[in-house]
Amino acid sequence: MSISGDDIIYSVVREEHMLHNDFFLRYLEFAGGPPSEITMTCLAGSRPCHAIRYEGEEIARRFQYGREETARYRQSSLPRILGRSRNLQNAFMHEYFSFFSSEAVSELVIEAKREGEILEKHIRIVPYHSRNPYRFPLRGTLLVTDTYPSLNSHRWCRNSEFAFDAGSFDGTLREPVIRGAPVFAACGGVVEEVFDGLDDTDAHTDMDLLESRYGEHARIDGNHVLLRHGDNEYSLYAHLSKNSIPVRRGDTVSCGQQLGCVGSSGSSLIPHLHFHVMRDGLDGPGVPVRFENLKTILGEPCFLDDTVNPVYSEW
Repeated sequence: MSISGDDIIYSVVREEHMLHNDFFLRYLEFAGGPPSEITMTCLAGSRPCHAIRYEGEEIARRFQYGREETARYRQSSLPRILGRSRNLQNAFMHEYFSFFSSEAVSELVIEAKREGEILEKHIRIVPYHSRNPYRFPLRGTLLVTDTYPSLNSHRWCRNSEFAFDAGSFDGTLREPVIRGAPVFAACGGVVEEVFDGLDDTDAHTDMDLLESRYGEHARIDGNHVLLRHGDNEYSLYAHLSKNSIPVRRGDTVSCGQQLGCVGSSGSSLIPHLHFHVMRDGLDGPGVPVRFENLKTILGEPCFLDDTVNPVYSEW
């Protein structure tokens, strides 16, 4: 039996009297089949500060969930979702860690037992702090949802783990009023990729036809811009409006330069901006960033720590 999985997981650590650790274990793959017992121990330095133990029926159910989950994954999507080219065979998936401790977690130790055999895997937990200055890519009063505390398709996907969706609505919270709003570069960088030319998605859009013509990336993100920043970070701006993108691949852009306008192209139900930051390219791991110009409704700095965040972005 052997255990495979990510060797590094990026975490968010924020101070709330104690330290709140937040990170997500995407999968553990067990060659040779499920173990009889799994223990996950979080270490702060060398000191255990949090532990979870599974055995018996619960392990069987979690492996069944892993089979059902991975059956949905396309081969072409695996680099984005899992950071690998081969799908999983026997996987324990989606363990979310969110707890308080006196120190930040630095390591996750996995211990698995089966038929007298004991195997360990050590995963580095790295509280991520970008060295790049970021400003929020939209202006005004906004509703930001599906942030990293939300356990949804963003967090399940390795490259978009710290993504969010941002929009604005009328007083009923039913009608979006953000269509056509300018989208700005959150950080200075170089345009790595541009795709434009799709109409906004509606009930009549044939998504299979769209993908067959333009590829899976365009079907998911619609019209989009990918920027490369210092320290090998990349930011993605997705679902932009058709023919609104003024930049081209290879352009150098400054923070605050307009990249396009909010639309609803690709896999989008309403006009909004999807944004996330990754390391090492489009298939690299997602990382969290903080925005210098984002405030809560009380005028305090907002770090998008809630699943739904009413915010104000000043430029």
